[in-house]
Amino acid sequence: MRYIDIDKDSVPYSFEIVLNGETFQFGINYNSYGDFFTVDLYKNSHLVRMGEKIVYGLPLFDNYLYLDIPKVVILPYDTTGNAIRISYENLNEDVFLYVG
Repeated sequence: MRYIDIDKDSVPYSFEIVLNGETFQFGINYNSYGDFFTVDLYKNSHLVRMGEKIVYGLPLFDNYLYLDIPKVVILPYDTTGNAIRISYENLNEDVFLYVG
């Protein structure tokens, strides 16, 4: 199963990714006060969605299907089965953004 590699030590940062044949730019941010991550989504350098919170078990951009979002499911999932939320500690350690 393919996942999106997040380099949490480089946050905030941006990267390009090809999903279902389309190129997107992801901006990854971290809120240290609330201990959560967000994604800014761009397509062709145009902002599509800003500040999408990465929530365990909920697909990214699921409530915005009317926007020009990736036509794939991006699901935060814990490989150990122990996580109940995403934190700095577990993102890209046990919890990964799987692409389906």
